[in-house]
Amino acid sequence: MRRLTITRHTFLPIIAALLTGAFSLPISAETNTARAQPSDASERGRTIAEEAWARGNGFGSLRAEVEMTIITRSGQQASRRLEIALLEGEGEASKALTRVESPRDVAGTALLTHTDSAGAQQQWLYLPAASRTRRISSENRSGSFMGSEFSFDDFGAQPPSRYNFQYLREASLNGMPCHVIERHPRADRQGHEIAWLDKERLLLQRVEYYDANGDKTRVLTVEDYKSYPGADGKSYWRATSLRMDNARTDAASVLRWEDIELGAGLDTRDFEVAALPRRR
Repeated sequence: MRRLTITRHTFLPIIAALLTGAFSLPISAETNTARAQPSDASERGRTIAEEAWARGNGFGSLRAEVEMTIITRSGQQASRRLEIALLEGEGEASKALTRVESPRDVAGTALLTHTDSAGAQQQWLYLPAASRTRRISSENRSGSFMGSEFSFDDFGAQPPSRYNFQYLREASLNGMPCHVIERHPRADRQGHEIAWLDKERLLLQRVEYYDANGDKTRVLTVEDYKSYPGADGKSYWRATSLRMDNARTDAASVLRWEDIELGAGLDTRDFEVAALPRRR
Protein backbone atom coordinates (compact mmCIF):
# COMPACT_ATOMS: atom_id res chain seq x y z
CA MET A 1 0.00 0.00 0.00
CA ARG A 2 1.30 3.42 -0.87
CA ARG A 3 1.91 5.64 2.12
CA LEU A 4 -1.17 7.70 2.98
CA THR A 5 0.78 10.86 3.64
CA ILE A 6 -0.94 13.12 6.14
CA THR A 7 -0.38 16.85 5.93
CA ARG A 8 -1.16 18.47 9.24
CA HIS A 9 -12.52 14.91 9.57
CA THR A 10 -13.88 12.05 10.25
CA PHE A 11 -15.42 9.17 8.56
CA LEU A 12 -17.47 8.08 11.43
CA PRO A 13 -20.99 9.02 12.36
CA ILE A 14 -17.93 9.38 12.81
CA ILE A 15 -17.53 8.69 9.47
CA ALA A 16 -21.05 9.85 8.96
CA ALA A 17 -20.16 13.32 10.14
CA LEU A 18 -17.46 13.27 7.52
CA LEU A 19 -18.97 11.35 4.68
CA THR A 20 -22.33 13.02 4.86
CA GLY A 21 -21.04 16.32 6.08
CA ALA A 22 -24.28 16.16 7.93
CA PHE A 23 -26.12 13.59 9.86
CA SER A 24 -23.36 16.46 18.24
CA LEU A 25 -23.36 19.88 20.97
CA PRO A 26 -24.79 19.54 24.46
CA ILE A 27 -28.58 19.82 24.32
CA SER A 28 -30.39 22.60 26.05
CA ALA A 29 -34.03 22.76 27.00
CA GLU A 30 -36.09 22.21 23.86
CA THR A 31 -38.37 25.10 23.10
CA ASN A 32 -40.67 26.00 20.25
CA THR A 33 -40.95 22.37 19.23
CA ALA A 34 -43.35 21.25 16.52
CA ARG A 35 -44.50 17.66 16.18
CA ALA A 36 -44.61 16.14 12.70
CA GLN A 37 -47.90 14.61 11.62
CA PRO A 38 -47.82 10.84 12.27
CA SER A 39 -48.90 10.07 8.70
CA ASP A 40 -45.82 11.67 7.15
CA ALA A 41 -43.25 11.32 9.97
CA SER A 42 -41.45 8.34 8.41
CA GLU A 43 -41.28 9.87 4.94
CA ARG A 44 -40.16 13.24 6.26
CA GLY A 45 -37.42 11.69 8.37
CA ARG A 46 -36.05 9.67 5.45
CA THR A 47 -36.21 12.64 3.07
CA ILE A 48 -34.13 14.80 5.41
CA ALA A 49 -31.61 12.01 6.06
CA GLU A 50 -31.17 11.34 2.33
CA GLU A 51 -30.76 15.05 1.59
CA ALA A 52 -28.13 15.35 4.31
CA TRP A 53 -26.26 12.37 2.86
CA ALA A 54 -26.44 13.75 -0.70
CA ARG A 55 -25.01 17.10 0.33
CA GLY A 56 -21.89 15.38 1.66
CA ASN A 57 -21.16 13.28 -1.44
CA GLY A 58 -18.73 14.12 -4.24
CA PHE A 59 -15.46 14.84 -2.42
CA GLY A 60 -13.76 11.75 -3.88
CA SER A 61 -11.35 10.71 -1.14
CA LEU A 62 -10.19 12.00 2.22
CA ARG A 63 -7.23 11.59 4.51
CA ALA A 64 -6.49 13.12 7.88
CA GLU A 65 -4.51 12.79 11.06
CA VAL A 66 -6.57 12.26 14.19
CA GLU A 67 -5.79 12.44 17.89
CA MET A 68 -7.94 10.18 20.05
CA THR A 69 -8.12 11.00 23.75
CA ILE A 70 -9.61 8.38 26.07
CA ILE A 71 -10.92 9.80 29.36
CA THR A 72 -11.74 7.45 32.23
CA ARG A 73 -14.45 8.00 34.81
CA SER A 74 -11.83 9.22 37.26
CA GLY A 75 -10.48 11.73 34.74
CA GLN A 76 -7.31 9.92 33.71
CA GLN A 77 -6.39 10.33 30.04
CA ALA A 78 -4.62 8.27 27.39
CA SER A 79 -3.88 9.27 23.82
CA ARG A 80 -3.82 7.42 20.51
CA ARG A 81 -2.58 8.85 17.23
CA LEU A 82 -4.53 7.69 14.16
CA GLU A 83 -4.46 8.08 10.41
CA ILE A 84 -7.81 7.86 8.68
CA ALA A 85 -8.45 7.55 4.95
CA LEU A 86 -11.77 7.41 3.06
CA LEU A 87 -12.76 6.65 -0.51
CA GLU A 88 -16.17 7.21 -2.10
CA GLY A 89 -17.69 4.65 -4.46
CA GLU A 90 -20.86 4.32 -6.49
CA GLY A 91 -24.19 4.87 -4.75
CA GLU A 92 -23.67 4.36 -1.03
CA ALA A 93 -20.42 2.45 -1.49
CA SER A 94 -17.29 3.60 0.34
CA LYS A 95 -14.08 2.33 1.91
CA ALA A 96 -12.53 3.51 5.18
CA LEU A 97 -9.14 2.73 6.73
CA THR A 98 -8.13 3.66 10.26
CA ARG A 99 -4.52 2.95 11.23
CA VAL A 100 -2.99 3.45 14.68
CA GLU A 101 0.34 5.28 14.62
CA SER A 102 1.07 5.56 18.35
CA PRO A 103 1.72 4.61 21.10
CA ARG A 104 4.37 2.14 20.04
CA ASP A 105 2.80 -0.93 21.65
CA VAL A 106 -0.31 -0.74 19.45
CA ALA A 107 1.17 0.99 16.38
CA GLY A 108 0.21 -0.73 13.16
CA THR A 109 -3.22 -1.82 14.34
CA ALA A 110 -5.59 -1.19 11.43
CA LEU A 111 -9.36 -1.25 10.92
CA LEU A 112 -10.71 -1.55 7.37
CA THR A 113 -14.37 -1.10 6.42
CA HIS A 114 -15.92 -1.82 3.02
CA THR A 115 -19.47 -0.58 2.40
CA ASP A 116 -21.19 -1.69 -0.82
CA SER A 117 -23.64 0.30 -2.94
CA ALA A 118 -26.60 -1.10 -0.97
CA GLY A 119 -25.12 -0.13 2.40
CA ALA A 120 -23.99 -3.65 3.47
CA GLN A 121 -20.65 -3.72 5.25
CA GLN A 122 -17.62 -5.89 5.93
CA GLN A 123 -14.91 -5.06 8.48
CA TRP A 124 -11.41 -6.41 9.14
CA LEU A 125 -9.03 -5.76 12.02
CA TYR A 126 -5.27 -6.24 11.74
CA LEU A 127 -3.38 -6.91 15.00
CA PRO A 128 0.39 -6.50 14.52
CA ALA A 129 1.29 -8.30 17.77
CA ALA A 130 -0.30 -11.47 16.39
CA SER A 131 0.53 -10.69 12.75
CA ARG A 132 -3.07 -11.57 12.04
CA THR A 133 -6.01 -10.07 10.16
CA ARG A 134 -9.45 -11.13 11.33
CA ARG A 135 -12.89 -10.33 10.03
CA ILE A 136 -15.22 -8.63 12.51
CA SER A 137 -18.64 -10.23 12.61
CA SER A 138 -21.71 -8.01 12.57
CA GLU A 139 -22.57 -8.93 16.17
CA ASN A 140 -19.13 -7.76 17.36
CA ARG A 141 -19.13 -4.35 15.65
CA SER A 142 -20.59 -2.69 18.73
CA GLY A 143 -17.39 -3.54 20.60
CA SER A 144 -14.93 -0.87 21.74
CA PHE A 145 -12.23 0.29 19.32
CA MET A 146 -8.86 0.62 21.07
CA GLY A 147 -10.47 0.86 24.51
CA SER A 148 -12.42 3.98 23.55
CA GLU A 149 -16.13 4.81 23.73
CA PHE A 150 -16.23 4.62 19.93
CA SER A 151 -17.25 1.27 18.48
CA PHE A 152 -15.93 -0.53 15.41
CA ASP A 153 -19.22 0.32 13.72
CA ASP A 154 -18.66 4.03 14.32
CA PHE A 155 -15.68 3.89 11.96
CA GLY A 156 -17.78 2.71 9.03
CA ALA A 157 -20.22 4.60 6.81
CA GLN A 158 -23.82 4.89 7.97
CA PRO A 159 -25.84 5.49 4.79
CA PRO A 160 -29.61 6.06 4.94
CA SER A 161 -30.35 2.59 3.54
CA ARG A 162 -29.22 1.07 6.87
CA TYR A 163 -32.08 2.67 8.79
CA ASN A 164 -35.78 3.22 9.14
CA PHE A 165 -36.56 6.82 10.12
CA GLN A 166 -39.16 8.71 12.10
CA TYR A 167 -39.33 12.50 12.20
CA LEU A 168 -39.91 13.53 15.81
CA ARG A 169 -39.97 17.32 15.98
CA GLU A 170 -38.24 20.60 15.40
CA ALA A 171 -36.24 21.79 18.39
CA SER A 172 -33.70 24.35 19.52
CA LEU A 173 -30.27 22.98 20.44
CA ASN A 174 -28.15 25.64 22.15
CA GLY A 175 -30.09 28.24 20.19
CA MET A 176 -29.71 26.37 16.88
CA PRO A 177 -32.93 25.32 15.09
CA CYS A 178 -32.70 21.59 14.42
CA HIS A 179 -34.56 18.64 12.97
CA VAL A 180 -34.80 15.80 15.50
CA ILE A 181 -34.98 12.38 13.83
CA GLU A 182 -35.18 8.88 15.26
CA ARG A 183 -33.48 6.10 13.31
CA HIS A 184 -33.70 2.36 13.77
CA PRO A 185 -31.08 0.04 12.24
CA ARG A 186 -32.64 -2.35 9.74
CA ALA A 187 -30.15 -5.10 10.56
CA ASP A 188 -27.03 -5.97 12.57
CA ARG A 189 -27.77 -3.81 15.62
CA GLN A 190 -30.45 -3.50 18.28
CA GLY A 191 -31.82 -0.31 19.78
CA HIS A 192 -32.29 3.07 18.15
CA GLU A 193 -30.68 6.49 17.81
CA ILE A 194 -31.98 10.05 18.02
CA ALA A 195 -30.10 12.56 15.86
CA TRP A 196 -30.14 16.36 15.75
CA LEU A 197 -29.36 18.05 12.42
CA ASP A 198 -29.31 21.82 12.07
CA LYS A 199 -32.04 23.05 9.76
CA GLU A 200 -29.85 25.40 7.73
CA ARG A 201 -27.08 23.05 6.56
CA LEU A 202 -28.34 19.63 7.70
CA LEU A 203 -25.13 19.03 9.63
CA LEU A 204 -25.13 16.45 12.40
CA GLN A 205 -25.00 18.10 15.82
CA ARG A 206 -25.86 15.40 18.34
CA VAL A 207 -26.71 11.69 18.49
CA GLU A 208 -28.15 9.78 21.45
CA TYR A 209 -27.81 5.99 21.39
CA TYR A 210 -30.32 3.67 23.10
CA ASP A 211 -30.20 -0.08 23.63
CA ALA A 212 -32.97 -2.61 22.94
CA ASN A 213 -34.51 -1.83 26.37
CA GLY A 214 -34.75 1.87 25.60
CA ASP A 215 -31.92 2.86 27.98
CA LYS A 216 -29.51 5.57 26.87
CA THR A 217 -25.99 4.20 26.37
CA ARG A 218 -23.93 6.91 24.68
CA VAL A 219 -24.12 10.52 23.48
CA LEU A 220 -22.14 11.85 20.51
CA THR A 221 -21.36 15.56 20.33
CA VAL A 222 -20.15 16.97 16.99
CA GLU A 223 -18.51 20.40 16.93
CA ASP A 224 -16.18 22.74 15.08
CA TYR A 225 -17.33 22.29 11.50
CA LYS A 226 -15.05 23.71 8.82
CA SER A 227 -15.41 23.98 5.05
CA TYR A 228 -12.96 22.14 2.74
CA PRO A 229 -12.68 22.04 -1.08
CA GLY A 230 -13.46 18.67 -2.68
CA ALA A 231 -12.22 17.00 -5.85
CA ASP A 232 -15.31 18.25 -7.71
CA GLY A 233 -14.59 21.90 -6.91
CA LYS A 234 -17.38 22.16 -4.35
CA SER A 235 -16.95 22.92 -0.66
CA TYR A 236 -17.82 20.38 2.04
CA TRP A 237 -18.42 20.83 5.75
CA ARG A 238 -16.51 18.44 7.98
CA ALA A 239 -16.50 18.22 11.77
CA THR A 240 -13.12 18.47 13.48
CA SER A 241 -14.19 17.50 17.01
CA LEU A 242 -16.28 14.50 18.01
CA ARG A 243 -16.88 13.53 21.62
CA MET A 244 -18.54 10.28 22.68
CA ASP A 245 -19.79 10.15 26.27
CA ASN A 246 -20.74 6.89 27.96
CA ALA A 247 -24.11 7.54 29.61
CA ARG A 248 -23.60 4.69 32.07
CA THR A 249 -20.02 5.11 33.27
CA ASP A 250 -19.26 8.82 32.64
CA ALA A 251 -16.18 7.82 30.63
CA ALA A 252 -15.61 9.67 27.35
CA SER A 253 -13.49 9.67 24.20
CA VAL A 254 -12.66 12.57 21.91
CA LEU A 255 -11.53 12.57 18.28
CA ARG A 256 -9.80 15.72 17.04
CA TRP A 257 -9.21 15.93 13.28
CA GLU A 258 -6.19 17.71 11.80
CA ASP A 259 -5.06 18.48 8.25
CA ILE A 260 -8.17 17.17 6.56
CA GLU A 261 -7.57 16.78 2.85
CA LEU A 262 -10.43 16.12 0.43
CA GLY A 263 -9.74 14.90 -3.10
CA ALA A 264 -6.69 13.16 -1.68
CA GLY A 265 -5.93 11.06 -4.78
CA LEU A 266 -6.49 7.66 -3.14
CA ASP A 267 -7.76 4.60 -4.98
CA THR A 268 -8.97 1.06 -4.20
CA ARG A 269 -5.41 -0.25 -3.85
CA ASP A 270 -5.10 1.81 -0.67
CA PHE A 271 -7.97 -0.16 0.87
CA GLU A 272 -7.12 -3.81 0.16
CA VAL A 273 -7.37 -6.39 2.94
CA ALA A 274 -4.06 -7.95 1.90
CA ALA A 275 -2.29 -4.63 2.43
CA LEU A 276 -3.28 -4.19 6.08
CA PRO A 277 -0.08 -5.75 7.54
CA ARG A 278 2.15 -3.39 5.57
CA ARG A 279 3.54 -0.48 7.53
CA ARG A 280 3.71 2.67 5.50
